[in-house]
Amino acid sequence: MKKYVLILAVLLEFFSCVPKKTNSIAIDVLLIPSEEMYAQSLQLNALINQNNPETIKLDENHMPHITLLQCFIKEEDLPNVINALEVNNVFEGLFKTIKNDSLKAERLFYNEDKEESFSMIAVEKSDFLLKIHEKIIELVQPYTVKNGSQISFIQNPDGSSISESTITYVPEFIEKYSYDNFDPHISLGVAQTKLLDSLAENIFKPIQFKAASLSVYQLGDHGTAQKLLWKSE
Repeated sequence: MKKYVLILAVLLEFFSCVPKKTNSIAIDVLLIPSEEMYAQSLQLNALINQNNPETIKLDENHMPHITLLQCFIKEEDLPNVINALEVNNVFEGLFKTIKNDSLKAERLFYNEDKEESFSMIAVEKSDFLLKIHEKIIELVQPYTVKNGSQISFIQNPDGSSISESTITYVPEFIEKYSYDNFDPHISLGVAQTKLLDSLAENIFKPIQFKAASLSVYQLGDHGTAQKLLWKSE
């Protein structure tokens, strides 16, 4: 009997010393546009989807947004990330120093030389956007990790794999797509250029708008903001 108790004790000690596997999640710290810009994003995306049903579809599960930071973090560190944002009150602290028209949708951007192109609403890189982008990186970067994978993302409903381009884009965001390379925009999807020409001329409106909230979402495929993890009050 003592022999089995000793073996059990040894096994328990062994497993207690084995490092627990920690999962990483892909997050997007982002701004949700206010009502008029939000509605225009949905309208443009709906028309693009009529032309190409296979492209991204914006809805309550795929929110129109302006990305400030994409990265992988350990799932267990999510409360630390949220606490850093709340304690520093980053959204309200910066937002209160600017006017309500601090953001501007400048143009519908796409590659006019191709028959089909990815399209987006180009947003002016204002001082507010640049400051909040840099502050978000400062607060969240201590928790970022490189080792993301398929399971870091919200899975595709059809069971298909998360695209390799999505997986490689996320950990490269700070190095390749931030600071001087920061390109604020609202993604709309892929469509024929003839349609995009028509949308740019007849539907898109260059407007001033607010950021309704600062949020953290878990990413899905193609950089879609799918699962709300935290939202500023």
